[in-house]
Amino acid sequence: MRKEKSQTAAPDMYQAVTNRIIERLEQGELTWRKPWSSHGLARNYVSGKVYRGINMLLMNLFSPHGIPYYLTFKQAQELGGNVRKGAKSQQVFYFNVIFKDANNQTVSREQAGALGDDVKVIRFLKYYNVFNVEDIEGVEFKIDDLRLLPHEKIERCEQVWNAYPSPPQYVEEDKARAFYRPEKDLINIPPIEQFETAENYYATLFHEAIHSTGHPNRLNREGVAQFDRFGSERYSLEELVAELGASFLCGLTGIDREPIIENTAAYIQGWLKKLKDDKQFIFKAAAEAQKAVDYLVNNTFEEGED
Repeated sequence: MRKEKSQTAAPDMYQAVTNRIIERLEQGELTWRKPWSSHGLARNYVSGKVYRGINMLLMNLFSPHGIPYYLTFKQAQELGGNVRKGAKSQQVFYFNVIFKDANNQTVSREQAGALGDDVKVIRFLKYYNVFNVEDIEGVEFKIDDLRLLPHEKIERCEQVWNAYPSPPQYVEEDKARAFYRPEKDLINIPPIEQFETAENYYATLFHEAIHSTGHPNRLNREGVAQFDRFGSERYSLEELVAELGASFLCGLTGIDREPIIENTAAYIQGWLKKLKDDKQFIFKAAAEAQKAVDYLVNNTFEEGED
């Protein structure tokens, strides 16, 4: 079996991202939800691919720009433009992999495949810098306004639910609460008429739907499949995954996001403690949220990864 590890240089970047998240939480940003741009989710302008995982969180939640389209310095030059003097870049993170043989020599992916169990797989975090289109001079960007009409937003939300392979049972029995019950594989949501807006209803549905992807017959996520108690560290991670996943889906479907489910002090403190203890925690949560979204939408949407 291949041995897999991370290089020691990676934690600096993990820590940098984690510190940004902690700062927001400590400043009272108790929710991951935000109204999404009318231009849709953050993406690379040239490829059109939407940022995924931790980058979806960072590029949407932390960006000060109104139009969430980005490109590299080289891409700007290839379009005949240049980066405005004094413009600040944002970092897009990705994992790279190198392979080492028994003599600790670097080998290609093809060579590693031939060597089998005698290969060490080393994963490490890297990044590249991108600039917002607002900071690029000399290029006439073609940017469509993706603002959707209310019935169109709802239709895209319905597409998400309809794409769910073998979804849990959906009921409206308890008109006072929204929840997912793993032992019965059941989602309960109050009727849509009880919500202030249709968008609020779908945001709540998305939160519970993300929870349901953790069922043992689906992604078998620990926080759902091995649920212990409310307020525990395991449950706090699951709540964070559901919050991130629901926010990703709200951005994907183009609906504006309003705070619906109050994050309790216990959850927030649990997240802060874990973030401070484990610099890779937010990456893990974002990765689990992305898996849940991918499972739920089942390739219904064409948004790719960057």
